[in-house]
Amino acid sequence: MQYSKLLSLRVIFPFLLITLLINGCSDDPVGPAGNWNWSSVGLGTSDNIHALIEYDGKLIVGGNFDSAGGIAARGIAAWDGTTWSALGSGVSFAALAFTIYDNRLIVGGYFTSAGGVSANHIAAWDGTEWSALGTGLNNRVFALTVYDNKLIAGGMFTSAGGVSANFVAAWDGTAWSALGTGVNDRVDALAIYNGNLIAGGLFSQAGSSEANRVASWNGTTWSPLGSGVNGASYPWVLALENYSSKLIVAGQFEQAGGESASNIASFDGSTITWDSLGTGINGTIKSLTILNNKLVAGGKFLNAGEITVNNITSWDGSSWSPLGLGIDIGDFGSVNSMAVYNNKLYVGGDFIGADTLEVNNIACWSLETQ
Repeated sequence: MQYSKLLSLRVIFPFLLITLLINGCSDDPVGPAGNWNWSSVGLGTSDNIHALIEYDGKLIVGGNFDSAGGIAARGIAAWDGTTWSALGSGVSFAALAFTIYDNRLIVGGYFTSAGGVSANHIAAWDGTEWSALGTGLNNRVFALTVYDNKLIAGGMFTSAGGVSANFVAAWDGTAWSALGTGVNDRVDALAIYNGNLIAGGLFSQAGSSEANRVASWNGTTWSPLGSGVNGASYPWVLALENYSSKLIVAGQFEQAGGESASNIASFDGSTITWDSLGTGINGTIKSLTILNNKLVAGGKFLNAGEITVNNITSWDGSSWSPLGLGIDIGDFGSVNSMAVYNNKLYVGGDFIGADTLEVNNIACWSLETQ
């Protein structure tokens, strides 16, 4: 991909720039008082990023790249705040999801080997070497989490370790198992809410129940979350997060629980009700995280509420705010993943700029220190 071209955000978004020049960056909506700014992360990566997580004191970055910071790093790399490094010989193709289980980094994705070891779409890194999780899965993994002391994987697969498992499966450290009859289409997001496992994706059924793109598993049974999310030509849940005692559900949709909700909504498990977050966001949301008690959303969109935010925004419980001039995704990119590391927000995806800086697929939003 090309990195030399940086669209001039100063020209495209003049009113936002003027506001920032007048007010500066003090008292930013996602941090304590002070100057919050975007910065590059070394030389970045050679291609897109899909997953970020902190492990063993480093930020782990996964995607479809073959170098990070100018060094060879296939599909996965580590950033210690100063320097990039590889994790052995990496994975054979894109790393798409991370979690930590049994003190090991678990990596899911599109690959079939890790560190030269056969590993079908999922593998473990212990800080030194790679290992497989049984015979793995028969197709891509898009989401990972831990529930009931088991590793949970979601994705495009229909078998795990040779056992039939429809788009979601569990690993107990020894063997794979299904979660009932699973769901009827791909799973793109996993989270824990009110003690239950939550899955989001493209499905319309979970177990024997109708469940529109989001469902709950209590260890034995699948249940819908009200009427789920609908609308849009291709309704899809891509991100889940806990915020203010509610489950935040995001992706691309027009309704949640039968009410208008533009691509993001909250679900209250105590009342089984859905609510919009203001007037929502005008494009696809691919990632959610929490920074300094604020919800941060990233993806491919221009506005949040009535404010120009450029592909990343924060929500304080009542209103949306920009993070500087946002992220420049060019014509076809997006913000795919976010993680907090060393009290800084790291943002990964397929993009060429952050604020007025030229960057390569990763950027950092942090409080300026003197």
